[in-house]
Amino acid sequence: MTLLILTAGFFAPRSLHAQGTGNRTLPGDVYFAMFGPYYDGDYASCVRGFRDSARGGLVSIEGRWVDAICYHTMMGESYNQMGDLTNALDQYTSACKLFLAHRDWLLRVEFPPNIDAENNPRVAITWGAPTRPLKIGRFPEKFQVLFGRIDNQQAANQGGVIAPPSLRPVNVLEIARCIAVSIRRRGELMGPTCEHDPLTGQLVDALARRPGPPNHWAQCLVEIQYGLALASANKSVQAISELQRGLLAGGVLDHPLTSLALLELGRIAFDQEKYDVALTYFMEATYSAAWFDRFDVMEEAFRQAQMTHIISGQPGVFAPAVPASAWAKSKRLRTMNVTLLTGLAENLFVTGDLNNASATIGQARSNLGRGEALQGTMGCRINYQAARIQLAQGNNLGGGTSLVAALGYQRKASPGLFQIALADAMFTSGGVTERLADLLYANVLREPRPRDWQLDPLEVIAIQSTPHPIPMEHWFELALSRKELEKALEIADRIRRHRFHSVVPLGGRLLALRWVLQAPKELLDESAQLQRQDLLNRFAAYDALNQQATAARTALEQLPLLPPDDADQKKQLELFNQLGQVSTGQEHLLNQIALSRAAADQPFPPLRAVKDTQKDLPPGSLVLAFFQTSRNLHGFAFTNEQYAYFTLESPAKLKAEMMDLFKKLSLYDRNAAVPVEDLASDAWKTPAAAILKKLSNGAGAEDWAKYKELIIVPDSFLWYVPFEALPLPGSETGASLISHLNIRYAPTMSLVLGDRRGQKPLSKTAIVAGKILPREDERIAAAVAEQLATALPGSTVLTGNTVAPGSLLGTQFDRLVMLTDMEETDKLPFGWSPLQLDRGKPGANLSDWMTLPWGCPEQLVFPTFHSPAEYGLKRGGNGDEMFLTICGLMASGSRSMLLSRWRVGGRSTADFVREYSQELPHLPAADAHRRAITLLRGTSLDPREEGRLRAPATLEEFKPEHPFFWAGYMLVDSSAYVPREKAKPAAE
Repeated sequence: MTLLILTAGFFAPRSLHAQGTGNRTLPGDVYFAMFGPYYDGDYASCVRGFRDSARGGLVSIEGRWVDAICYHTMMGESYNQMGDLTNALDQYTSACKLFLAHRDWLLRVEFPPNIDAENNPRVAITWGAPTRPLKIGRFPEKFQVLFGRIDNQQAANQGGVIAPPSLRPVNVLEIARCIAVSIRRRGELMGPTCEHDPLTGQLVDALARRPGPPNHWAQCLVEIQYGLALASANKSVQAISELQRGLLAGGVLDHPLTSLALLELGRIAFDQEKYDVALTYFMEATYSAAWFDRFDVMEEAFRQAQMTHIISGQPGVFAPAVPASAWAKSKRLRTMNVTLLTGLAENLFVTGDLNNASATIGQARSNLGRGEALQGTMGCRINYQAARIQLAQGNNLGGGTSLVAALGYQRKASPGLFQIALADAMFTSGGVTERLADLLYANVLREPRPRDWQLDPLEVIAIQSTPHPIPMEHWFELALSRKELEKALEIADRIRRHRFHSVVPLGGRLLALRWVLQAPKELLDESAQLQRQDLLNRFAAYDALNQQATAARTALEQLPLLPPDDADQKKQLELFNQLGQVSTGQEHLLNQIALSRAAADQPFPPLRAVKDTQKDLPPGSLVLAFFQTSRNLHGFAFTNEQYAYFTLESPAKLKAEMMDLFKKLSLYDRNAAVPVEDLASDAWKTPAAAILKKLSNGAGAEDWAKYKELIIVPDSFLWYVPFEALPLPGSETGASLISHLNIRYAPTMSLVLGDRRGQKPLSKTAIVAGKILPREDERIAAAVAEQLATALPGSTVLTGNTVAPGSLLGTQFDRLVMLTDMEETDKLPFGWSPLQLDRGKPGANLSDWMTLPWGCPEQLVFPTFHSPAEYGLKRGGNGDEMFLTICGLMASGSRSMLLSRWRVGGRSTADFVREYSQELPHLPAADAHRRAITLLRGTSLDPREEGRLRAPATLEEFKPEHPFFWAGYMLVDSSAYVPREKAKPAAE
C-alpha cells in the first residue's frame, strides 16, 4: 500500500455519512443500476436516477467527495443525449471542479503493485480483428481508499476534528473514467472557447503534476486524463503523446480507460483528415471497450467509424456494421444497435440501395420505440436519415415531416449555436481579451467550409437558419472599438447576408446549390465552379434534367411571348409544361443534395473586402453605407481613395424628422388625393436638409461638389429615405441631390459594384398593363402600355391570364415593366407576385421565382410598388421587407430594379417609365434614372391626367417639380455597364 503520504491531512467523515452508506462501495448500487436504462435510451429517467443516486454519496464537513463526479458526469451524459447542452455543460463543469478540489485523491488509494492479465476471455468479437496486441488486464471492481488521518495529535492539541483513519471500498476506476469523460465532453461542447476558459488551464496544470502514485501502473489513468485536458486546450500534439502513453497499464495491459483514449486519438486523427488512422483507432476502441463493458464508448466509436468510412469515400458498406448490430442486439444494447442501424442506413443510401436503406432506418426507428431516446439526439439522427431516404423515394410529405422534426431538434441542440453563445458570453463578461474575442467570433461565426458540410450538413443548416444577430453585432462593435473600420463594415455585410439566409429555406442551402449549379459562370469564383463540376459528376440524374431544361428554354426563346397562331401557342404551352416538370424534378433532387455531405459555397450575396471595392470604385463615386445595431446607427463613407466612419446621433429623432418630411410631402395614404396647393409648399425642405446633414456627417457644398455618383447601402428605416429629394447644402436654388449626381442603392456593400456579367442586348420586354390607380380608366391604362411598347422595340404587352406562372414565364424576357398596381404589399418579402397577373396561383410568388429554372428578368421596372413610406411610416416599417425583397429579386437573377417607395400613377408615371426604360439599352441605369427625373420635372402636365392630384378646374397645366412626383423612384442597381457601341469588335 502506498502510505508514504498518508500522514497528510484529509477531511474527516461525519459521524453519520450520507444516509445509509455505511461501508458500501462508492458509488453505490443505485448508481450502477441506472446504466441499464441509460443504454436503453431512457435519458430523462436517468437524469432523475443519477440525481437520486447522489444521495448515497459521501459528504463531510468539507463538502462532497470525488464519488459525486460520477453522478455529475452521468447526468451530463444524459442531458447531452437529450440535447440540453446548457445543463450538460453545467454537470461536466461541476465534475471537473470536484476533481480539482480533490486532485490528489488517487494518492490515498491502496493499489496492488501489479495487475494480472485476464486469462478467461468472456467477449467474442464478431465484427473485426484487433491490430494491436490485445492483452486485457484483470482489474478489481473496488480498491480500498484511506479516509481520515493517521496522526490526529495536532487536532487533539489545538482543537479540530478528530479523523481516525479508516479504509473503505471505492470503485476507483469508475471515478477515474468519469473524470476523463467530463474533461472530454466539456471540451467537445465548448469547442474553440474551451482553451480560453480558466478551468481548462487549471485542469491542465493539475494533471501536469501527475497526481497519482509515482512509477506505478495507475499513472495510465492520469496520463489519459491529462491527454484529454490537453486536447480540450487545443494542444493536440502533446495530447496525442499523453494518450498513447496511457493506453496500457504498466505498458502491457488494456484497462477500462483504454477505449476512451483510443476514441480520442481517432477523433484527433479524423480532424487532421488522416482517415485511415482514425478508422483504425475507432475500431480498436470498440474491441477494448467490449472487454470492459464500456458500451457507450463502443457506440460512439462505431458511429465515428461509419462516418469516417463514408466521408473518406470507401467503397461499399461498412463491413463491421451488420455483425456489430447483431452483437449489440444479442446483448440487448438498444441504443448501440440503433446507432449502428442508423449509420448503416446512410451507408446503404450512399451506395444507392434505397430499398434496404429504407428498411434499415425503419428497423432503427422500430427498435428505438417511442421512448425518451426518440426525442433526443438519436431520434434526430433517425429523422434526418429518414428524410433523405423518403425524399429520394419521392415521398416528399414524409421526407418534409422527418426533416422538420430533425431540424427542430438540431436548432435547440446545436453545438455550433451553443458555442456562439459561449463565445459571446465570454466576451461580454470580460473573460477574454479583445484580440482573443475577435479570433473566437471569427471562428464560431465563420461561413460554412466544405468540410463543415462533409461532417454534419444538418448542423450547418441549423446554424445558418437560426438568427443570431446579437453575437454578430458584438463582433461588429468589437471591430469598431479596435478602430478596424474596414473590418467592421465587412462584418456588417456578413450580418446582412446572414439576415437574408436565415429566412430562406434551409438557411440558404438550396439557394447556394441553385447558384452553384445554375448561375452564369461569371457570377462564380473558381471554387464554386469546381463544386459545380463535382456535383454534376456525383448527381448524374440532375445533370440529365439540366440538359432537358436547357433544351426547353432554348426552344421557348425561338417563340414570341404571345405566339400569333394556334400551333405555336400549343407548342409554347407544351414547352412551358415540360420546363415546369423538369424544373420540379431538379428541385426535388436539390432537396436531396441539400441534405447530403456535398459542399456548396454561397455565392449570393457575395462577400467582398472593402479594399477590393474601393480599388474598383470609379473616381467621383461616393458610397454611404449604414448599419443599425440594437444600440446605434452607424455610417461609413468611402471613395476610391478615402474612408470615414461616423455615428448618427439619436436615431429616434432622425426617424421623427423622416416622418415629418413624409407628412410635408403629403404622404398620408396610398390612394388619397393631394391638393395641388399642398404641392406648392417648400416646407419639406427644412426636415430634408436636416436629414441629409445627419446622414452625410455634415458634408458641405464643397464636399458634394467632388462627386458624380452617390451609392447608398441603407439599413433599417433608412430604406425609406428619398435621397433624391434631399437639398444640396448651400444651394441658392434649393437644388436636390439628384440634380447634381446619379443616385442608386445596393442591399449590401458587396453589391455596390456590378457583377462580371456582360451587358447583353435586351431582346424581349414584357409590359404588364392594368389600372395603376383604383379610379383609373382601364382604356387609358391600356393606351399608356401600348405607347410604351411602341417606344420600346421588342416589347409585348401582357394582360389577363398568362400561359405559364411568372417563375417560368420570367425566364423568357430580359426586362419587366409593371404598369398596373402591385397588390399584396402585406405579403412581402416572398409571398407576393412580381408578375401580378398570376396572383394566388402556383409558381407566382417571389419564393417561386427563387427556385428553378434559374434567372428572372435582369431589369425590373416597378413604378407601382408600395412601401410603408406612402403612409408616412404611421403603420410601421423597419426596412426589412425592402431589404429581403430586393435580395430575393437579386437572388433570382435580377441586376437592376426601379422600385417606387410610393405609387403616384397618372401621366407623370407613364412619362417617367417611358423615358427611363427606353434609355436602358444605351445608358447606365443610374444615368437613365436621373435623366428621366430631370425630364419629368421640366415637362408640363395636364392635372386631369394625374389621378392623385386634386386641382381646380381652371388649372390647365402644371410642372411636377415637387418631390411627390419623382423622389419616390428608387434605383437598386449592380449591373456592369459596357456601352455596346464602344465594345471591341470580335475581329480585333
